Formats: sequence, C-alpha cells, structure tokens
Amino acid sequence: MMRGRVAVVGVLACGLYGLFSVAFTPSLNVGMGGVAGRGASVQHSTRIQRNADGSMLTPFGPVVTYAKALMDAAREKGEDVEVTKDVLMIKDKFKEEEWLDKLVTVQNDPRITEVQKAKKIVDLLTLLESTVMPKFIVFLAKKNRLNGIKVIMFEYVQSMYYKQSITPIRVTSAQRLTGDQLQKIEQKMKGKVGTTDVKLVAEVDPNLIGGLTLEWGYTDPVNLYAPTHGVDLSLKNILNKRALQKGVVDAL
Repeated sequence: MMRGRVAVVGVLACGLYGLFSVAFTPSLNVGMGGVAGRGASVQHSTRIQRNADGSMLTPFGPVVTYAKALMDAAREKGEDVEVTKDVLMIKDKFKEEEWLDKLVTVQNDPRITEVQKAKKIVDLLTLLESTVMPKFIVFLAKKNRLNGIKVIMFEYVQSMYYKQSITPIRVTSAQRLTGDQLQKIEQKMKGKVGTTDVKLVAEVDPNLIGGLTLEWGYTDPVNLYAPTHGVDLSLKNILNKRALQKGVVDAL
C-alpha cells in the first residue's frame, strides 16, 4: 500500500517537473489561439472562433462597438461593477429555457414596437443592478439590434478579461494539490500565457491516476467553455501512449 502511495506521489512530482521543463503545445491549431496572447492578434484569434447570431452582428463589426459603448457608459456612470454583474446575469438567463420562452414570445410579438419589446425584456430581467443596462437595452431596440443582446454580452465578458489581462486556467489533478504546488503552477503559467494575472480553477479527477492536466484560452472565460490550449501531464495519458506504442488496447 505504501509503495502504491509513493508511486502516485512520484508521478505527481514528475508532472509538476514536466510542467516547468517541457515545451507547451496548443491542443488546437495555433490559428485558434485564445485569450492568453497579446495585442491585435489575440483579439482576432479569439473573436474569429465566434459566430454571429440572427441579429446580423459579427465579431468584427457592430458587436464590438456596442460592447465598448456599454463599457464606456458603465465607466462614465461609475457603475462598472453593477453593469458587469448585469452582463453575467443576462448571459446566464440565456441558459434558462423558461426565460428563453418568455423572451421569444416578446421578440415575436408583431403588435408592439422594438422599443416596447425592449421595455418588456427589461421587465423580464428583474435582478438588474445598474441604471445603465435598462437604457442600453432600449438603445439597442432603437438601433434595431435587440437580437444581438446575447452576443454583445458575450463580447463584453471577453473584452473585460482581455483588458484586465486575466487568463482563467483549469488545473485538474489526480490528488488535491497543495497551496505551494498551485502557487508554482500559477507563477509558471503567468510567464507562459503572457498576462499579468491568471485565475486557477483547481479540480480533482482520480481517473487521471497521477499527474495533472491544464487547459486555458477559453472562448468563454466565465464558464470555462472550449479551451484552445492545453497540456496533459497525467499518468493516464503516459500509460495510454505507451500502450499505443506497444500496440496494446487501452484498458484504462
């Protein structure tokens, strides 16, 4: 039993060593680079992965302009925190089927104007904290862009993470990592992703057997959806590779 524990700890140590010594490689094409990069190329690579919705807004056109207008309005009113909370709340609302049904009913009502639809949508968003968001939604209605609310909120979050230079990173290990281990990973990843700060989200997955995996460059940094970069230093991955090299069917 003691020998088994020593083996697992040894694998974890090797995984951490590998983290600080091996070359990192993206899990997807380099052209799909995530929020971790710098400059215009980063904005291009993250936004190109997103699709426009039915509003005819594209990531390279009005959606960016409207998201920036919302940020500017929040800053001018001193409601940056409140608007950000509203944005995150609205993003979550688009995952609720009951709320979506109500939204569709409002948007498809031919008897009311776009501005009236906007006011009804504001009424559906009962937990808004800012004074800016209700006015912004009405503004979108006047510009005939109500269908773009979802993608504009998404763009706002992406821009927020980029401007604040924060890269969310999910680290999954076979055993719970210590504070010292997490700190070492955080410092290493700051140098790797090129941002001033990283946000580690630690998870435990015994199926990895030993070692750890890292994912970052998420197209949705709030919900940690669709990572564009990653590295697998788990014992399971090592054993799978060796099994393939020897022509053995993976049994793990």
